[in-house]
Amino acid sequence: MPFTIVFIDPLHTDFEGSSRKINEYLGRHPSVLPRLHQPVFAAKILAMAAHCCNMRVVVRRADAKVKRELYYIVRKGFFDTDEAMWAFINDPENLAAAAGIQ
Repeated sequence: MPFTIVFIDPLHTDFEGSSRKINEYLGRHPSVLPRLHQPVFAAKILAMAAHCCNMRVVVRRADAKVKRELYYIVRKGFFDTDEAMWAFINDPENLAAAAGIQ
């Protein structure tokens, strides 16, 4: 996919565990694989896959703190409010950890 993905998932502690269900979803739809290099198409497929896995996609746009967009896949119900989620995402320590993945 043409962007950086960050998982906020209390059920798994590593990228492989969090992405397993999304990868299974993509495996069930092999016709989309050749088009995953297209940013808009990939974002839509990622949102559909996340929804099927009881997750949602939140985009943190690039700015002075991060060079490129970060796509957060957040487990539904993990945060009580959107404000709490954005406070966590924009916390300088968490943002540095996510941006360091690039």
